[in-house]
Amino acid sequence: MAFERIALPSQIPGQQTTVAVHRFGPSTGQKVYIQAGLHADEHPGLLVAQKLIEQLQYLEDQDQLLGQFIIVPFANPIGLKQRIFGHVNGRCDLGTGQNFNRGMSIDPSAINDEVLNTLCHDPRENDEIFRRWLKEQIDTRSAEFEISALHKLLLSLSIDAHCMLDLHCDDVALPHIFYGKHQPDDGQLLTRCMAANVALEEDVTGTVAFDGTHTQPWVLAQKQSNKTLFSQPCFAATVELRGHTDVNLALANQDASGLINFFKHKGLIQQAAEKIAPEPTKTIGVEQVKMVTAPGTGIITYNCELGDFVKGNQLIAKIVVLDQEKPTEIDVLAPCDGYVFSHTQHYFVSPGQTIAMLATDKNQQSAGEQLAF
Repeated sequence: MAFERIALPSQIPGQQTTVAVHRFGPSTGQKVYIQAGLHADEHPGLLVAQKLIEQLQYLEDQDQLLGQFIIVPFANPIGLKQRIFGHVNGRCDLGTGQNFNRGMSIDPSAINDEVLNTLCHDPRENDEIFRRWLKEQIDTRSAEFEISALHKLLLSLSIDAHCMLDLHCDDVALPHIFYGKHQPDDGQLLTRCMAANVALEEDVTGTVAFDGTHTQPWVLAQKQSNKTLFSQPCFAATVELRGHTDVNLALANQDASGLINFFKHKGLIQQAAEKIAPEPTKTIGVEQVKMVTAPGTGIITYNCELGDFVKGNQLIAKIVVLDQEKPTEIDVLAPCDGYVFSHTQHYFVSPGQTIAMLATDKNQQSAGEQLAF
């Protein structure tokens, strides 16, 4: 294993922020990049990353790694510093207001004729050409703000990867996976290796997060040609490791082993692959997720559990109103049929706040839209 701490440019005198980077396996071959905690208030992935480092160290000692693995176990030290009255509020940058998992994609207009004309008739050679071009796009990027410096560093480590996995979690949720709809085979394999309940296939041509930043350029370039340009574009996914409170060693070991099994199935680890879980309960497009919002202000109590299938107009929650003369409750009805895979952990809710997510069989929004800010 190689380990280093990479310093971010300091914007405050007397303070220095660093990002820890672990490298395993040979420097040649396919490159895998995994990070945790880009949203610094999401902590299950931080523990999973540590267990993953343990397993990769063991496999490297046994000379079992066939690819190079880069692990960034806490991808957002800026957000981890946002401890306000004991609570880490690391979803958005306090300086700019920007979500740490948004606003870093490569400009689609940069994928123009000049770039495409550098490609040749050999898809494998095109992979190398395009990865070098992607690295150049990040290397020449400015980093005026602390968040842009962080994004530039993380992308410089990951943009040329063959596989990029971003570990996150939801409020209160079943495990679910986001991946590009153009890569269903790898997406389903990862979902089953992680025993996730829901697979969410994204249109990566719209607004993208960190994962889509790695796949969008490949998709947009391919759309401009009627022949196969590439042999192995980057596979990227966001792995939602249940909810905020699902932090324990048993789950962390299980999830780290699931990731390792995925790489065994991909031929990046020499050991034999293990069996995988059945197909997920629901595989849908992201646009088929229904965001259920609160119709009033008060304390929410749920009448459904994660994993329930609910019918339209079924009672799924009640909001207890706090400011009426007599105790008053507002019924929250399911807006459509769906599979409940996420709740809120913020039990004092107000109108418009997302209180649940349903996996449905119909489009609920336009393709390419993000589910949350």
